[in-house]
Amino acid sequence: MQMKNRTMLKLSILLVSVITASAPAINANIPVLAKAFPNVPLTQVELLTTIPSFFLMLALLISDRIARKIGIKNTVILGVTLTAIAGLAPLIINRFWLLMLSRAAFGFGVGLFNSLLVVIISYFFQGQERSQTIGFQSTFEGFGGVLVTFIAGQLVQINWHMSFWAYVITVPALILFTLFVPQITNDQKTSNVATQAAPGHKGKLAALLLLTFIVITAYMIMGIKVPTLMVSAGYGTATDASYVILGLSLGAMLGGVIFGRMFAALKNYILPVSMLLMAIAMALIALSNSTWLTVFGGFVTGVGVRQFFPWILNSVNADGNGSVNDTALILIVYNLAGSLSPYSALLIQKINRFSDLHPIFWINVGIFGALTVITLIIILINGRSKVQSRRIS
Repeated sequence: MQMKNRTMLKLSILLVSVITASAPAINANIPVLAKAFPNVPLTQVELLTTIPSFFLMLALLISDRIARKIGIKNTVILGVTLTAIAGLAPLIINRFWLLMLSRAAFGFGVGLFNSLLVVIISYFFQGQERSQTIGFQSTFEGFGGVLVTFIAGQLVQINWHMSFWAYVITVPALILFTLFVPQITNDQKTSNVATQAAPGHKGKLAALLLLTFIVITAYMIMGIKVPTLMVSAGYGTATDASYVILGLSLGAMLGGVIFGRMFAALKNYILPVSMLLMAIAMALIALSNSTWLTVFGGFVTGVGVRQFFPWILNSVNADGNGSVNDTALILIVYNLAGSLSPYSALLIQKINRFSDLHPIFWINVGIFGALTVITLIIILINGRSKVQSRRIS
């Protein structure tokens, strides 16, 4: 493949990745939508922000089956087409039930191609280029979420219909992907991806799923509780808390950019490093009594989580033992942990009867600190086992 075509292939995949984190872009529109539909209960209006995630998880469960029947590229095209139609449909929709249906369809469309993007990257790129591209994919996801949310927030000042023009990014993504990403037949896929999992693969996958759930739950709790912590501690406002989320997003984008180089330098040791970064970040937030230190803590959290999650995706696909289903399971657990995180935080508060929110962040410090030690020990043990196996053979 020529360098120019290879660059366009990578750009096409990354541009589609922009869409995957854009579903929450209209979350800030809820007050405006509530006024636009005064006869609809607020709880139903708020469902517009959560229903995409539910249908995303539903689509993840069946995307592999669809891909086997119509092909990986065609499934991605189908998903992106659905997000384009569903994302832009509210420009002319005036009935609430149709708006709800469009949000469900948007989430379903994202779920169709979300896990397949990693499989496509794993097929076309190898070694450091693969890990680097997965890192860039993570960056484009974060950048897309910020960009689409910002555009929607500006356009909603005109009216709520106009805010959905933010999803016009789906159109060039669809065109470029159709033009520059080659078809992958089932024969090509199986020649590059093992059809049978290696011994111990199920155990490794189960461990990765559990790790993902724990890390993402703690990470999401941080994002949910920071605004309340800052206001209740008396050193910040809701507006100041938005700077923390911005810092988190910027850190995530930086983390995605440097992941390829970090992984090349550290290999699997990037996992305990990411846990350590998040432990430090949570400690900074727990100790903070100023907005900017908390913003910095959010920034470090973003860097850490974007070293962790690309590593997870790379690990599932790195040895040719992964599959669309494995990647889909990781993404389902990721979304499930995020959806349950408000209730997880509430459970932690009730069990421990905290009078303020600082102890939650210290619990996060403990979780990430423990994971730093545990993952480091496991990597060291596995490294010694491989060395001994080579000596014996």
